[in-house]
Amino acid sequence: MTDTESRQYAAGPSTALARRPRRKVLFVIGTLDLGGTESQLVLLATELKKRGWNVEVFALSQGGVLAETLHRAGVRVSYGFHRPNPSPESPTTAKTATKSSVAAKTRPSMKAMLVLGAAVTSLVVRTALTRPRVVHAFLPLTNFLGALAGRFALAPLVITSRRGLGYHQERWPRLKRMDRIANRLSHVVVANSHAVASDMAARDGYDIGRVRVIANGLDLSRFDHVGHRRGDTRRHLGLDADDVGIVIVANLIPYKGHGDLIEAFALASKSRPKLRLFVAGQDRGIGPVLSEQAERLGIGSKVRLLGTQNDVPGLLAGMDIGVIASHEEGFCNALMEKLAAGLPVVATDVGGNPEAVSGMPGCVLVASRDPADLARGLLAVIDRLPEPATDREFRQRTMRERYSVGSMVDAYERLYLEDK
Repeated sequence: MTDTESRQYAAGPSTALARRPRRKVLFVIGTLDLGGTESQLVLLATELKKRGWNVEVFALSQGGVLAETLHRAGVRVSYGFHRPNPSPESPTTAKTATKSSVAAKTRPSMKAMLVLGAAVTSLVVRTALTRPRVVHAFLPLTNFLGALAGRFALAPLVITSRRGLGYHQERWPRLKRMDRIANRLSHVVVANSHAVASDMAARDGYDIGRVRVIANGLDLSRFDHVGHRRGDTRRHLGLDADDVGIVIVANLIPYKGHGDLIEAFALASKSRPKLRLFVAGQDRGIGPVLSEQAERLGIGSKVRLLGTQNDVPGLLAGMDIGVIASHEEGFCNALMEKLAAGLPVVATDVGGNPEAVSGMPGCVLVASRDPADLARGLLAVIDRLPEPATDREFRQRTMRERYSVGSMVDAYERLYLEDK
C-alpha cells in the first residue's frame, strides 16, 4: 500500500460505512503486561468501546497491569490459561530477538504443546459462543492461535498484526512456519509501519500490496501543557540550569541498546561534562550490568536508572534530548512520546524509526550497534542547544497531525466495517 493510499485509508469511515452497526470485536493477545503492543491494544479497545463496539480481549495469561484499565473502561477480559511471569522474550510476547540469542530452546515440550492446544480450544469455544464480527490478534504466537480459532469458528473477518521486524523467526524457527500459516488464514494482515510490511514481505514471501499499514496512535492529551512542568521535573531530578538531560524510555532488554547508549554517553561526556543520562523502564534483568558498565567507564554518577515511570510526559518535560538506541524496532511508541513532548531525538536507523522522524527538525539517525556513531549523533544535537522554540513546536504539532489515537482508531474502524 502506498503512502497516499495509507493516508486515504486512515481518513476514517465513509458515510456509508459509518452508518453500519458496530458489532463485536474479539482481540487476542498473550499477556496484558505493560508493553508497546499491549498499550496500543488497550488504546484501541477502549476507544472502540466508546464508539459503540462490543469489545472483548482474550489473553492467554491471567492478570497484567493493563487488565485493570480495560475493566475500568467496561471492556470484558477473558483468559485462556495461566502462565505466571512469562519471559519478556518468550514466543508468547516475542516481537524481536537478536541473532546472538538463537541459543534458546526451539523444540517445545509435550506439556507446552498440550497447553497451547488447550489455549486454541478455549479460544475457539469463546469465539463460537460470542460470534464476533472481527477476531483481531497481535504478536507472533497469538497471531497463529487467533487465526486458527477465528477460521474454525467461522468469524467473518480474521486479522493478524505485525508489530515488529521478524527477528523472532531466527530465535524460534518454528514461528516462521506459524507466521506463514497465520498469514494464509488471515483475511487481512496489518503492519504498524512500512518497514515492518517490507520485512514481512521479504521474510514470508507475502504480497506487500495486501498489507494494510496503520501507524500506532498516541494519547496526545497526556502531553498537553507539558512545557510548564519542566522546572519542577528538573528540580526533582537535581538538574542544574546548564545540565543537559538525556533520556531513554525503554524496558531494560538487550535489544533496546542501553549498553550502546552508556558507551556512547561516556564518549560524549569527555568533551561535554555537563551531560546527565536518565534511564526509565522496567528492569528485565540487565540493570546491574548497566550500572557496572557506567561505573567502569567512569560515568556512574552521571547515569541514573529510574525504573518504571508512571508519568512519562512529566519526565520528558525536564529533558533536553531523547534517545532510541534499539537494534530492532517495528514502530516505537517511546520515540513517538519523545517527539510529542517536543524533544529532539537521536534514533537508530532501524525499523519504523526513519518514518517517525521524517521531516522532524533537530533529529538525527545513527547506525545501530555503533556507540561511536551514537555519540556523534548526541554531540550533533547537543551542539544545536538551545534550539529554536519553533523546532520544538513543529515536532509537537506534527505528532498531533500524524499519530493521534483518533486517526488510528478511524483506520481500524474502517477496516472492521468493510466487506471482505
